[in-house]
Amino acid sequence: MKDFFLKGVTLSEEEKLVVETVQDLCRKEIGPRAAEVDRDERFPWENIEIINEIGLNGLFIPEAYGGSPVSKTAWLVILRELSKACPSTAIIFATTSHCCYPIVKFGTPEQKEKFLPMFLKGALGAISMTESHAGSDVRSMKSTAIKTSDGYVINGTKTFVTSGDTADLFSVFLNVRENGKTLGLSPFVITKDMPGFSVGKKEEKMGVRASSTAGIVLEDCLVPEDHLIGVPGEGFKILLDYLNDSRPNIAAQAVGVAEAAFEAAVSYANERVQFGKRIIEHQGIQFMIAEMATRIQAAWQSVLHVAKLMDLGHEDFSAEASMAKLMASEMAEKVTSDAIQIHGGYGYCRDYPVERMMRDSKITQIYEGTSQIQKIVIGRYFTEKK
Repeated sequence: MKDFFLKGVTLSEEEKLVVETVQDLCRKEIGPRAAEVDRDERFPWENIEIINEIGLNGLFIPEAYGGSPVSKTAWLVILRELSKACPSTAIIFATTSHCCYPIVKFGTPEQKEKFLPMFLKGALGAISMTESHAGSDVRSMKSTAIKTSDGYVINGTKTFVTSGDTADLFSVFLNVRENGKTLGLSPFVITKDMPGFSVGKKEEKMGVRASSTAGIVLEDCLVPEDHLIGVPGEGFKILLDYLNDSRPNIAAQAVGVAEAAFEAAVSYANERVQFGKRIIEHQGIQFMIAEMATRIQAAWQSVLHVAKLMDLGHEDFSAEASMAKLMASEMAEKVTSDAIQIHGGYGYCRDYPVERMMRDSKITQIYEGTSQIQKIVIGRYFTEKK
């Protein structure tokens, strides 16, 4: 069953080597810690240090700035592998790449020279949009960046920030105000050492418990003008562009979690004996295994399809990105639930990993746009403009 779902995936020789390195790392280091860091709700610093040691942060940094970027296909394979081993670690790693994205795609050469080397040195990143009253409705953000002669004075509170209490750099979306007028949203790069920045409430979560989620508070935080990304007030387009890029990442995470649960269920079904034979020899269990494998394969192919579009340079893939996230996240919840069912009573106990995997799967239906938001994005794509 090893690499069953990687059949037909085309990678360069260099990318294959990176994937094999990550697989080895997951098998020897990251996977064995997953249950412990979840149980203790402990940030997996050991895993992050290893990721930094082998230079994985370079995968999302352009070569001109010291990185060693890979194709979107290879990137999603790597996220899938990390998510199979420890979804919390995968989320932390992916979130750093999300923080980088506005800088890489929309930053000036000077901004790239200033910020990107920090990530190559191991800095953790976070990206923030959500506020207590502005989740899916991002236009309802109230946090502001007011233009002054010295830069921008920022005030506001953000919620549900992945790595909010551990990140070194933040890409934060705010409403820009200039001369008494609100221009619109823009992303700013904020560092944790800026006066006026503080960490708010740390959330206690159902799943991915080793990945910390916290609020951040900005009180008269003075940010230099060159920390604003793009044209002031025109950041909504940047936000949409970012979401289109990040949603396949979440889909790959969902596939990884589901695949781990599937492998655990198959292993258990091949060993557990009831009524005189292994339970996988009972037709009811075989049908469940078949349906799980088919759902994973279908979702993974959807993820690979949007990756191919991105690698080929297609600029319009918003519907496909939302389809991949919707399909993969819904699939992950179903597959992890079935994995518990196959384990019976043991599956409901923390001695077996499928209980954690089901908890970890749920967030993929929520962040970077809920399943309902994905349906809106997809439906609007096919709605004729009048």
